[in-house]
Amino acid sequence: MLRRIVLITLLISSVFLTVCALHLEMRKEESTGNEFEESSGEIETEQLPGKCWACKWVMRKLKKQISNGATPDDIKTKLGMVCDEIGFLKSICRKLVNQYTDTLVEELSTTDDARTICANIGVCKK
Repeated sequence: MLRRIVLITLLISSVFLTVCALHLEMRKEESTGNEFEESSGEIETEQLPGKCWACKWVMRKLKKQISNGATPDDIKTKLGMVCDEIGFLKSICRKLVNQYTDTLVEELSTTDDARTICANIGVCKK
């Protein structure tokens, strides 16, 4: 019985810490003046909260991982795996990657930063 209580407490604590870490990351983005609420004719009219943030997080992560000589297949492979690391925004991340895979491969091959890439695909405001 005590073991179950300890395990449940640890599980709840880990979920709480993940949510707090993501909230802190979002607050950092907000303090730098970046927008969370985005709208574009290309994206559905009812935006999911955090779509711009998730896009920028994915692009920053991938920009660090991708070398100058990366092939489009290498980039696609990394795009397919990066969403496993984002926590509770995983479903938003996967929808974003699936919807824009070809465009993201092309954009990640440029020298554009994460914010520019996400604005170019219409997920964040320009």
